[in-house]
Amino acid sequence: MSSASESYAKPKKRIFANTEALDEALAQYVEEALLEAVGSRGRASLVVSGGSTPRGFFKRLADKPLPWQKIEITLADERWVTVDDPDSNEGQVRTLLPEQILDGFLSLRGAGDDAVAQVAILNTRLAEQPPFDVVILGMGTDGHMASLFPDAVQLCEGLDITNPKACLVVDPPQAPYQRISMSLARLLRSEQMVVHVTGAQKAEVLCEAWRGNDPHRFPIAAVLHQQCTPVSIFCDHNLAIAD
Repeated sequence: MSSASESYAKPKKRIFANTEALDEALAQYVEEALLEAVGSRGRASLVVSGGSTPRGFFKRLADKPLPWQKIEITLADERWVTVDDPDSNEGQVRTLLPEQILDGFLSLRGAGDDAVAQVAILNTRLAEQPPFDVVILGMGTDGHMASLFPDAVQLCEGLDITNPKACLVVDPPQAPYQRISMSLARLLRSEQMVVHVTGAQKAEVLCEAWRGNDPHRFPIAAVLHQQCTPVSIFCDHNLAIAD
């Protein structure tokens, strides 16, 4: 695996004819990366995102014969709702992935009532961990990734690559719920990243973010244009149309 200190070219695009082919290819890609990590270190870590886009990927990944007891899974962000809330990212993951896969799941939400206190706990825990092996990021139609939203008061803090904190509380200007989000700095402290996008509208936004470099308008641009962590884009055929 490449060192996170190396310099990388622009993200590699992998475009698929349909979402089924994309989901299977992404599951295989993640399987190979996790097996390599387990083989070299005995452990592996995977960061995933919520929303509708990764549902098919989760189902394909669940079928892979991975040593799940050696793999820690967590989320790039979470809404400040209880796990049984329909809008909980963790709740979605727990519904789509078998329980045995989630024995090592690291909850961003935790069991407390105070998001600021929970972020302090996460910052301590994640500071002690090595780089993630794979980070999979989705993207909203506004160009946000994780819960780093355009125009959010906390956006500058979240995008600051010198920020030593792994997580922060975010108050989205338009989207519902307070959020806990990983910072860009902690997401970039990974062996590799994947941007997973489907649909014509998101493909158009992704292409605009790629052509320009304005992370305050499209926060995903901060991932696409950074030079410290390799990035692959997994997208359906719409990216070829919009690019």
